[in-house]
Amino acid sequence: MNPLRTFSPLLASACLAALLPAAASAAPKGYSGIFGGGPLYITSKGASQNITELENSGFTEIIVWSVEVKPNGDLNLNGEFPLTSNGVYIGDQTYPAFASDMARLKQGKVKRVTFSIGSSNFGDWEDIAALVQNQGTGPDSILYKTFAALKAAIPAIDAIDFDDENSFDLASTVQFGVMLGQMGYHVMPDPYFDAGYWKQVVSQINTQLPGTVDGVHLQAYAGGAGNSPCNGWDFGTVPVFPFLWDANDTPAQVYERMHNWHTQCAIVGGGLWLYDDLVGTGETPKYAKAINLGVRTRR
Repeated sequence: MNPLRTFSPLLASACLAALLPAAASAAPKGYSGIFGGGPLYITSKGASQNITELENSGFTEIIVWSVEVKPNGDLNLNGEFPLTSNGVYIGDQTYPAFASDMARLKQGKVKRVTFSIGSSNFGDWEDIAALVQNQGTGPDSILYKTFAALKAAIPAIDAIDFDDENSFDLASTVQFGVMLGQMGYHVMPDPYFDAGYWKQVVSQINTQLPGTVDGVHLQAYAGGAGNSPCNGWDFGTVPVFPFLWDANDTPAQVYERMHNWHTQCAIVGGGLWLYDDLVGTGETPKYAKAINLGVRTRR
């Protein structure tokens, strides 16, 4: 391991400014991701223009946040956008362009569209555990029907982000992850603590269905502010992508932190929370470039 390099914010800013013009199209070997909520689908928040910005921003993964799983298996985005009902996709009734907008993201630089399940202090993962325990994950279960309908309606979805911050039921989480893998989804855990639990999730899913978990979104902000992908979060061959928050770090500071981690333990991707903060600011591509260049191996 190389020792962790330290940079002053001024030096980091100068490095970023010098590198961006020559390497604006640089992309990491892994993913540079950004979470986004309402601005990705709410018409009055400029959804169509926001999709255009994101597809050309330089981010290679868009994580749609946050999918709620109801006790009956229905899906809803943020309590304001019903996605499924009784195992049938109904999202087009509220936002007809949503499915096509998800596909449009991939007409630019975005390589992966991920839907994130859960958040802090919500019962989505408890609901998933109860549904798996009561119905299993076979073709007749509501979870199977629901996620099959979602995939059929929005084939652009590549992965499901597991943001479980409350439940931590290993057996049902693994069973659910394997079900998703069998449908063609990838799985990307989104932890901020309890590395031991998440290592079991990754190991057990990939043992049953190799390659299903192909990345980890590590929260290195808020409750996970002390996390480092280089310390305690080793998932073997599954890469760890640390995520930072624009409220705490400027593009130059994001570049600095990503570059330090890349130097120390060779991370190949990273990400940002939260696009909703950046809409209309012009900062989105700057953050994408900061991440992409921070994890880029220079020759």
